[in-house]
Amino acid sequence: MKKESIIELVPDSMREDLDYLGHVHCPIKDRFSTAWKDFEARYNLSHDRKIKGVVPMGGCGVDIYYNISTIQDLAKFPAVVSESGYGEYFTGNFLSTPEKQDHFAQWPLPQPVHPLFRNLDLQDPRGNFSIFGAMPYVILVNHRRLNGRPAPRCISDLTNPIYEGSLGTGFALDDISELLLLETWKEQGERGIRSLARNIGFTGRAQEMAADTQGNRDGCCVYFLSWFWAHAIPKRDFLEIIWPEDGAVLNPMYALIKKDLTEPQRAAADWVFSPELGQVMADGWFAHVNSAVRHPLPEGALIRWIGWDYIYEKGLLPRIEEIEAVYYDERQRFHPEDPVPASFLSIAVS
Repeated sequence: MKKESIIELVPDSMREDLDYLGHVHCPIKDRFSTAWKDFEARYNLSHDRKIKGVVPMGGCGVDIYYNISTIQDLAKFPAVVSESGYGEYFTGNFLSTPEKQDHFAQWPLPQPVHPLFRNLDLQDPRGNFSIFGAMPYVILVNHRRLNGRPAPRCISDLTNPIYEGSLGTGFALDDISELLLLETWKEQGERGIRSLARNIGFTGRAQEMAADTQGNRDGCCVYFLSWFWAHAIPKRDFLEIIWPEDGAVLNPMYALIKKDLTEPQRAAADWVFSPELGQVMADGWFAHVNSAVRHPLPEGALIRWIGWDYIYEKGLLPRIEEIEAVYYDERQRFHPEDPVPASFLSIAVS
């Protein structure tokens, strides 16, 4: 699971007065920030009570507003905070107290939701997280390297033994993307995870995967990566982007919205779910829940997700640790030279 850095927070006065703090995936930051600034300027021209927000533009995963989940005094927590991925709010203890669990409200989803999400129940039964979009993960195939093998058309195909050593994914050998692990574990259990451990032949950041797709014929033939990065890779006649028939994997984009909001704060929350922002995201190869948004997608395209029940059944971090124990056990059988997380070593020793 991708590790988060702990860095120093900005002074309270720079954070607690914010109506909106927009943490989003790195590839959409620039578009997101521009869209917010445009909205903020228009709003403040027509309202006496001004709105104040920021989309931090630091490097991916590192900015001076990060790790706000360490805040204990909720008065110092911004009114509306957007976040991305299974990070600190899902795996930490930020929502462990009754006070914090009662502080946030589920924001109403636009009705109907976009057809991409038609098979998903996005409403958090605990009322904390309000999902407004996704960074979808798809399949990229290098046909030159398939060597007669069929191209995978589903996420479930990625565990097929014909792709042994031929699958590329993020982030590192000792830090595998939890997105693929969670989806595989839920659908195929231990057998699927062990197959995945044998199939993965390359790990790296998105930019490194992009470079690997362009290399010689001995590289991987199949890549699990975001829709954005699949389109960011230079076009080649031997590369094919496949929106999986069983659904692209949802990497969630969500908001934490406090219950008692001022008028500007309500406007900020509404903006997060608006078709205006949604189209900005879609134009940047992200997905949004608003049905007015136009996505360049194949007919019948879907997004798949493990869902709230699966997340809350055991807790996300214990679930990931359980999966990783199986994954690295199998990985060490075939690749004992590979690095493994310290947590796995402690389990193996005990």
